[in-house]
Amino acid sequence: MRLVRSVKPAAVALAAASGVALAIAPANAATTPLQRVQCDPQDTTQVQFSLFMGSWLTNPCYKGSGDLDVNVSSAIYGKAGDHSGHVVFADGTKSSFAKGEYITLRGRIVHLHTD
Repeated sequence: MRLVRSVKPAAVALAAASGVALAIAPANAATTPLQRVQCDPQDTTQVQFSLFMGSWLTNPCYKGSGDLDVNVSSAIYGKAGDHSGHVVFADGTKSSFAKGEYITLRGRIVHLHTD
């Protein structure tokens, strides 16, 4: 009988501690996975690339956080929007960017990472 009495308060304490941990989880814990979206020039939550002779209908834009293999070959500039992260080029070099910056381009982009 004593064992049951001592286990029950421990279980209640563990459950309470779990609830506290969930309550203090960061607000961005549940994020949208990185995916291609239609460009909206006013949407600062997008990472946007402007293509040579492109339009807002065909320019590649991405929203969310994470990693995504991409194929962006004729971009003339990129805008980071509200994200930081990096792009990886076909030759293996990487270019990091911070929130609100323009993205330095060096050729065909094969991978995009956003925080």
